[in-house]
Amino acid sequence: MDLNLTADDVAECIIALIARNKLWAGKKVYAYFIANKTAGCFTNSHKSEKYKKFFTKTLEEIKDMPKCAASASYRIFSTEYAGHAKDLTQSVVAQLIATDDPQTESLIIIAGGDGTSLEVQTALYKCAMDGPKHSNAVKNRITILRLPLGTGNDGTDGHSMEETVELLKGGLIFSNSRAVRVYPEKEPDEAAVRACGKRPEKYQDMNFKAPWYSFNIASIGLDAYVVYMTNTVKKRLPGNFYHLCVPLSGLVYDKDFRSGNANIKLYKNTNDTEPYEEMNTKITLMAFGASGYRVYGGGHKVLPNEKNLCITPKTSLPVLIKENHRFVDGSFEHTNLAHLRQVEKVIINYDKPILMQCDGETVMLSSAHFPLIMELTEPCLRVIQKIE
Repeated sequence: MDLNLTADDVAECIIALIARNKLWAGKKVYAYFIANKTAGCFTNSHKSEKYKKFFTKTLEEIKDMPKCAASASYRIFSTEYAGHAKDLTQSVVAQLIATDDPQTESLIIIAGGDGTSLEVQTALYKCAMDGPKHSNAVKNRITILRLPLGTGNDGTDGHSMEETVELLKGGLIFSNSRAVRVYPEKEPDEAAVRACGKRPEKYQDMNFKAPWYSFNIASIGLDAYVVYMTNTVKKRLPGNFYHLCVPLSGLVYDKDFRSGNANIKLYKNTNDTEPYEEMNTKITLMAFGASGYRVYGGGHKVLPNEKNLCITPKTSLPVLIKENHRFVDGSFEHTNLAHLRQVEKVIINYDKPILMQCDGETVMLSSAHFPLIMELTEPCLRVIQKIE
C-alpha cells in the first residue's frame, strides 16, 4: 500500500462520514475539497503516513454504518498559486447560485494549512457582501469544514483529526459564525507611513491592504511576532516550532519593536459610540477572538473562557519565560498577567510600529495605521456545531 497521503484519501473518508450523519439526512450532498498539496500533511513523510493510516482505519470502522444522505459526492481542487483558493471559492459560490437546487447541500472542505483556510474563509465572507443571492448562498446553503491538517490548526473544526472525526460521527446542528474585521479608522497613504519613521527592514513587504479578517484570533504585539518567527522557521525547517519560538521571540522582540504606549477603548456592542472601559498601558500583546474559548499555536489557550479579548500589559522577559506555560493551559486567567474582557469592538491607539497577525498571516503596522479598529462582524459563515 502506498503510504503517502493524497487528497482523495482525505475526501473519501470525510464524505463517508458526512453521508452517515443525520444532519444531511435525505439531502444530496456535494462537497468541494480545496487542497493545498504543499501542506505538511501531504509533504512531511511522517505526517503523511500517519494521516494515511488514520483515514484508512476510519473508513474501515464506519463502512457498515447506515447512510443518511440521499447521495454524497465530491470534487477536489488543488491550489496552484497564491490567491487560487480565493478564485476557487468564488467559483463554487457562483456555481451554487446558478444551479439553485434547494435539495442540494454544498460544503467547502479545506484540506491544507492555516493560510489556505484564511484565504477561503475571507473569500466566502466577501462573497456574502455581494448582494442578497450571494448572502443567502453563503449563510444558508454552503457549509464550511476546516480540517486540522496544518501545523497550528488555528480555528479548525477540531484541534486534531481524531476530534474532527468524533465531531462528524455525533449529533450536529448548523450555526453561523462571526469573524473579526480589522481596519484603520483612516487608511494611511504610503507618505503617511514613511513619515512615522523607519520600520525594521525585514518587515517592509508586509503591507497588505485593509480591511483584514480573522476567523479565529487577530492580535498585535509579541504574539504576532511569535507567529512571524514561527512562519520564518517553518520555511526552512517544516514542523511546529511554536513552543520554541515563544522564548526565542522574547529575547529579540524588544530590539526590533520598542515598547510603545497603548490607549485601548472597549465597546460592548459594535454600534456603541462610547466605550464602557478605557485602558492606558504599555502592552506585550492584545488578542481579539471571534468568540471566547479560542486556541492557537497547537492548542495554546490564549482565550480560555467565554471572554474574547486578552490584553497582556508589558511583561519582563524572565516573567514571560517563567509564566509562558500559563498561556498554554489557560491558567493565566486567575492571575494579574492579563486582562480578559467580553467585547464586540476595540479601538486602539499606539505610537510605535508593531506587528499584527490574523489567523497566522502577519501585517506590519506603523503609527499611521492608528487608531485601529477591531470589531466582530455579523454572523455569516455557516459551520457545524456539536449538539450540547
